[in-house]
Amino acid sequence: MRIPIHTLVAVALVMATPHSARTQTARPILAVFAHPDDERVIGPLLSQLAREGRETHLVIATDGSKGVRDFVRIAAGAELAAARTKEAQCAAIRLGVRQLHLLGLPDGGLASFEVLGKLRSGLAAIIDSLKPAAIITFGPEGGTGHPDHRLVGDVVTQIIESDTRYANVDVLYASLPTERLRTAPPAEPKVNGIAESLLTVRVPFEERDLAAGREEFACHRTQYSAAEMDAVNAYLAHAWNGMVWMRPWNGALHDPRIFRREER
Repeated sequence: MRIPIHTLVAVALVMATPHSARTQTARPILAVFAHPDDERVIGPLLSQLAREGRETHLVIATDGSKGVRDFVRIAAGAELAAARTKEAQCAAIRLGVRQLHLLGLPDGGLASFEVLGKLRSGLAAIIDSLKPAAIITFGPEGGTGHPDHRLVGDVVTQIIESDTRYANVDVLYASLPTERLRTAPPAEPKVNGIAESLLTVRVPFEERDLAAGREEFACHRTQYSAAEMDAVNAYLAHAWNGMVWMRPWNGALHDPRIFRREER
């Protein structure tokens, strides 16, 4: 039986494609952030990925125990940490996250050799277990600039740089374009933007994913009043302009189709 030439070419192309690239869209996406509520910056993307059948995981490094707000009247410590754990669980459910991983490290206390060691070992264990296609985290600017944000992104990058076993794992820094933040409606906290030209990975999302992001943000009642949430939602919606913005840590992706649904 003669095999059509176009079939032979297709087979040859598949055989020439590295296995890691062919399976990139089948492996999980891992989001790594410092505090419960940090995931808000990519909430619509996590919602869309889960809705399309992609396995997503969310890591929260700290217990959030120092996020005191006067209007809530919960002191710093175990009670606040417990409340924020429930809020993180609520947010993960709203976004369709497969599994929430809570490392429980001290809020505002990552900057020590001991705690950074625990952060690295905890993240490395999760990465080794999940073998994700991509990890989304904060870049050097750290979103709002919080030291915990910056350190979490640094440690994720260090892990991936440290071993060739992670050579096929993409690290993406989630951010917002400076140009759009300049014209965004006022909100607190403000985000450190990145030049739009550097945010080369732009994933459009649908209105239902924007709504899911608002729903998950509403879980974080210990951190924001209703009015503050409305202001942040408007600020982010303007900055996003219908897409989540990211940049690869080393300037390129292994597979540009990484956030597309796998064809079966």
